[in-house]
Amino acid sequence: MENREKPKLSGDNASVTRPLLLMIYKWGAVLTVIGFAVTLFRGFKVSQLLGFLLGYGFMCAQFEYFGRSCESAVKLDKKSAVRKMRVCYAVRMSSLVILSCTAAYTGIANFTGILIPQLFPKMILTADQFFGRKG
Repeated sequence: MENREKPKLSGDNASVTRPLLLMIYKWGAVLTVIGFAVTLFRGFKVSQLLGFLLGYGFMCAQFEYFGRSCESAVKLDKKSAVRKMRVCYAVRMSSLVILSCTAAYTGIANFTGILIPQLFPKMILTADQFFGRKG
């Protein structure tokens, strides 16, 4: 007789998205360091370093929020799930606009240093499809 139980995750409340998020965090850090290293050809600026650090931190925070929202949305009915994901998108994008505009207005952190790490998750996930998991 075949076993029809759901596969158990490691732990009762283990996150399904955790391995994917950890991959994004790891490779995002690598790409952020590479991006910052490229900007060093124009000279070192503290604002550029702060911009990349804020950009990487914001990328991690927003994907953590996105992952948790996705996991909770699948347990809801369709209308509530759609609403939850729209709110998640609105919060993430408005937070990015506020952070970027604040950086551009004050000049404390470099505006492009904040925005560049936001492109990395798409690049990481695309590369993972080509070179990563098989099957």
